[in-house]
Amino acid sequence: MNKIYCIVFSFALIIGMGACKKINPTKDGTSPVYVPSPGTGGNGGGNGGGSTNNDLADVGSLPTDFTKKAILYEFTGEWCGWCPEGAKIMNDEIANNPNKVIGIAIHDGDPMEVTSYNDYMKTLTGVGGFPNGSIDLGDAVGRGQWSGQIATSLAEVADCGLAIVTKKVGSLYNIKVFVGYKVTNLADTRLSVLVTENDVPQSSPGAQGNYSSSVVVDPNTWVHTHVYRGAVSDEKGDVIDMTKSAKYTIVEYNNVDLSGMKIQNMDKVSIVAKINKNTNPRDVYNSQEVKLGSTKKWD
Repeated sequence: MNKIYCIVFSFALIIGMGACKKINPTKDGTSPVYVPSPGTGGNGGGNGGGSTNNDLADVGSLPTDFTKKAILYEFTGEWCGWCPEGAKIMNDEIANNPNKVIGIAIHDGDPMEVTSYNDYMKTLTGVGGFPNGSIDLGDAVGRGQWSGQIATSLAEVADCGLAIVTKKVGSLYNIKVFVGYKVTNLADTRLSVLVTENDVPQSSPGAQGNYSSSVVVDPNTWVHTHVYRGAVSDEKGDVIDMTKSAKYTIVEYNNVDLSGMKIQNMDKVSIVAKINKNTNPRDVYNSQEVKLGSTKKWD
């Protein structure tokens, strides 16, 4: 049976297909931090009362400033002999910039390809070869330019930030994204919530081609990292209003079913949330990543 997809916005309710999404604009002049009501034992009250969880306490108070993060979209494929070098550069950038660089490997022409997203992203960023990379939705470039563009992105001042709470409910997941912002003039703001999986084995032993002399690809142990598996939001992102004077919003995706995303190991899954602008000049204003089933606080 198909699940119900619903959007609750103010008092409107729209029924469609997918997970249940609820957009909760917060009260002007208040801070998104959980405050237990007297007598609740820390499990109720706070920010309007009636709460039965402590998600707001888990993410903490809205900070004055946000850490700028960069997303590296790596366009890759098992058939691509130079792509192991791209994977190494992506993983090195993540390791060299702890908690600041997020990798999303978009596969092409192999069993890990998600065709709709691959086609959309290749067209959007102008992929001209493999491996190519796009930093924060910028034009796709060769691997030699990734490091410099990532450094430029990380040097920018972050006008917004995110925190994420993910919880398993039976076989489904609830994902709550907190969005805070310092200004109210960001253009074409969309919230994208994407799913990646780490340490994905090759589709078959030796499937990954390799022309590189600097990267060893063991035909039996090579794994793919940060593999894009699907989107919880619309692939292009859900339009989000970031003009409220309170300067933060909570978006909930409830009863999310990940079973159709070809995930091999749920323990290796991460959720990537980002505020992106798809129209020129394209940009990812900021992003956040959390292991599925965990919480990522504001930073």
